[in-house]
Amino acid sequence: MTENKFAEKNIQCKAFAERKQKEIKGFQKVTLIALTIFWIGYGYAYFFGNSSNLSYYSLLILIFSILNINVIFGIEKMQNRVFNILAKLNGVLFFVWALLTIVSLLLK
Repeated sequence: MTENKFAEKNIQCKAFAERKQKEIKGFQKVTLIALTIFWIGYGYAYFFGNSSNLSYYSLLILIFSILNINVIFGIEKMQNRVFNILAKLNGVLFFVWALLTIVSLLLK
């Protein structure tokens, strides 16, 4: 009887873990798409010289990059090839952006 309850509890825990894993993957997909939109907004604000939007987009890019750090820097892989390429592109953009920010701060 105890073994049956243990087995049932184990099955419930596995089902819960699988649901959570699906939710996390869905959240990562949404945040990767949002991060790409923020990069586009940052480029648009940079092109037109809107400094208030630049700082706003910089904060959003930083936050969403930290949310997706496992996917962006290659610790995990996305199952979808398009999202995997998008994550790598966001990682390269983030690295270049951080490097240019550091260099500009040192030169000032």
